[in-house]
Amino acid sequence: MQKNIVITGGSSGIGEGLAKHFYNKGWQVLITGRNNAKLLKLAAELPGIYTIVYDSLKNGQENMIIDFIKDEWNGRLDVLVNNAGHVALTPLPEISRDQLEEMYQVHLIAPSLLAAGCVPFLSATKGQIINVSSSHGIKAYAQLSAYGSAKSGLNMLTKIWALELAPLGIRVNCVAPGPTDTPVLENAGLSADIILAIQQSEAKTIPLQKRGDVEDIVANAALLIDSGSSWVTGVVLPVDGGISVS
Repeated sequence: MQKNIVITGGSSGIGEGLAKHFYNKGWQVLITGRNNAKLLKLAAELPGIYTIVYDSLKNGQENMIIDFIKDEWNGRLDVLVNNAGHVALTPLPEISRDQLEEMYQVHLIAPSLLAAGCVPFLSATKGQIINVSSSHGIKAYAQLSAYGSAKSGLNMLTKIWALELAPLGIRVNCVAPGPTDTPVLENAGLSADIILAIQQSEAKTIPLQKRGDVEDIVANAALLIDSGSSWVTGVVLPVDGGISVS
């Protein structure tokens, strides 16, 4: 039976890695993102992959994905990956309502509404939801009030949904990456010098003394999705070189 997976934020970084992994396994893959050029570039690399321009900051955008599943996949969905997101570093005295609302919209509200709309599909397939969180949602860091609290909330949503959806046969788990080599810092608008300083500083604080790569995160997300994890639900799995327990 053909399996179908939706990956938000699938045009780069962890989302792109997951898209390639499941594409190579023969799954039908739908990726979403805000940058159509990036989506089209990946689609050219992976013929047959589906793409939707999706901005989680805009109300009602989840309906495009839900309608796609109904119309193109006849309502079949096996896995939803809530991966879309971005980071913002701001000292508390400088934080704004707009920044807080943006972080909560992207990391909490949009994933909740998309997951809610996908429950009927996932119930039919005994499918799964994978949330991509962060070690910043487990361990406190300065200047990350908005991002850290949003990711912490996503961790809790994982556990709540796992309890709520278990009677439907839907599993819900989460991977919480530590500092990983993805475009997230560039996307935050930081300069090359600041990015390098952050990367070097992070590597020193990680017990395993190195930053992660996309393959580390993809492998562990795939492990949670695998049939061998069929009795695993409600887990927030840190994939962070030990930083969340340091």
